[in-house]
Amino acid sequence: MKLRSTVFALSLTAFAATAFAQANNFQLIKGGRTMGKASYTIDKTKDGGYKVKARFEYRTGLSSSDITADPSRPGSMPTTITDAQMSSEYKVDANGNYLSGFTQDSADQMITSLTPSKKRDLVVVGQTQGGTSLGSKSLPMPKPDFLVAPDYDPSAVQVLITAALAHPHSDHLYLLVVPGIGNKGTQAMYVNIADPADATGTLNGKPVALKQYPVGWNQTKGALYTDADGTLMQIDVGPIGASYARNGFKLDAK
Repeated sequence: MKLRSTVFALSLTAFAATAFAQANNFQLIKGGRTMGKASYTIDKTKDGGYKVKARFEYRTGLSSSDITADPSRPGSMPTTITDAQMSSEYKVDANGNYLSGFTQDSADQMITSLTPSKKRDLVVVGQTQGGTSLGSKSLPMPKPDFLVAPDYDPSAVQVLITAALAHPHSDHLYLLVVPGIGNKGTQAMYVNIADPADATGTLNGKPVALKQYPVGWNQTKGALYTDADGTLMQIDVGPIGASYARNGFKLDAK
């Protein structure tokens, strides 16, 4: 089943009056527990694109109450804890393509900038820490249309689904640049967003009709849920085994 023509007609301009104007606050959930939070704002720019500001923080691994000096307990070492407090700012054009931006880790004051070349055939990834440049690397891009999507940042998912609805790709494939994933550094990744099915849930206790989009990243799968206007409610992210859920949102049991 193809996306409905009414969905095709959804534009970034119309969308800005709905999802962009709302308080976009999310909980990050992993292993059945809340392990962080995120928020973002999206504002229209004079040239028809959008400026995004996002903040997200998370703790992966054990909770503080799980840490013990007893070596007989699995995962008892404090090194299993990863804390991060990140902020990012970036711009996209009217089609949702990434133009420029950066992310900053407040823990070590590392600023990572991502700058597409003029031909958009590569992205220059530069890092600065404490005012000192740590150099840059170039990441070749297989095509010029792409978006930057840091782990644990739902703002990029909102921009992605909005662009996908307004300008759907016939092959359902969308190109992402994922900063610093695992030990592999920044890399390019295709995500597949399939045609949606209907679903239901509640937002602040009120019923909300949903669209459920199956999503695939490499060998992992997940799902993305929006309301009828394309406002992101939840996404289950396969590669990191976590979900972002809008505050006050609850997916109905199947």
